[in-house]
Amino acid sequence: MVPMTAQNISPFFSIRLDKDAPTPIYLQIAEGISALLTNGGLPAGYVLPPERALCEHFGISRMTLRQAMSLLDREGLIASRRGMGTIVTHSRLRKQQQELRSFSEEIRGRGGRPESRLISLELVVAARSVRDFFELRDQQKVYEILRLRLNDGEPLALELVRIPERLCPGLERFDVAKNSLYQILEESYGLRLENCTEEISAEIPSAQHRKLLGLPKNTAVLVVNRKTFSDDGRAVEFTRSTFRGDRYSAVVHSVRKKKSILKAPSSP
Repeated sequence: MVPMTAQNISPFFSIRLDKDAPTPIYLQIAEGISALLTNGGLPAGYVLPPERALCEHFGISRMTLRQAMSLLDREGLIASRRGMGTIVTHSRLRKQQQELRSFSEEIRGRGGRPESRLISLELVVAARSVRDFFELRDQQKVYEILRLRLNDGEPLALELVRIPERLCPGLERFDVAKNSLYQILEESYGLRLENCTEEISAEIPSAQHRKLLGLPKNTAVLVVNRKTFSDDGRAVEFTRSTFRGDRYSAVVHSVRKKKSILKAPSSP
C-alpha cells in the first residue's frame, strides 16, 4: 500500500485544467485522473491525497472535486476505505459481448496472463436441467470441470464447465489446467464452436467463492451462464463462471434494428 504523504500530490502535476474550456472542470479532473489510472501513473492500492490538498493544487472547491470523484467511483476506479481514505482499485476487466472467446483468449486479448488451477474433474450423471440441455438419456454422463481462473496471478473467476462425455470421451487425459479447453475440443475432438448465449447476473457470493476468489467484504459477484453450440447445432458446453464483481464487468453492444418503411400503393 502506498502511504499517504505530501509527495502523493506529484502525479497530479501532469493534469492541466482549462477553466475557459466548455468542458466542466470536474469532468476535466475526472478524465485526467482516469488517464493516470490507465497508464499506470496511479497503481492499484495508491492512496489519494486528502481533499484539501487536491483542492489547493487544482484551485477548486470541494464540491467540484467531489463531483469528479463521484464519477470515478461509479466507474469502479476508486473506492473509499474507512481509516485509509480513497484508494485506487484494480481496474475491471471488461467483457465484450461480440466474439465467442475462451477465458484464456479473452485475457490474452487484453494484454493479461491467464492461468488456471484445476480444483476437480469428474464424470457424473448431471442434474435434469443439464441433461435436458444436452439431450442426454438418464445414464449418460457429463464431465464437470471446476477451475479457478486467474489474471496475472490474481484470482478472477471460479468456473464450472459441463461437457457431454459422448462428445469428448477420454477428456480426463488432457491437462485442462495448462491448456485451453476450447483448443482441446476443436483440435483433438474436431468440434467447431460457433456461437453461444450468455445470461449475466449479479449475486451474493457463497463462502466457497469468498475463499477461493479472495473477495473483500460486501463485494458481489458477476455470474455468467454460458451455453455454447457447435456449427452443426449441437450443445457442447454449459458453463457457470463466477467473476469478482470488483474486477470484472460486462459490456453489451446492441444495435437498433432499422424499421422498414412501407409505402401505400398509389392509386391507378
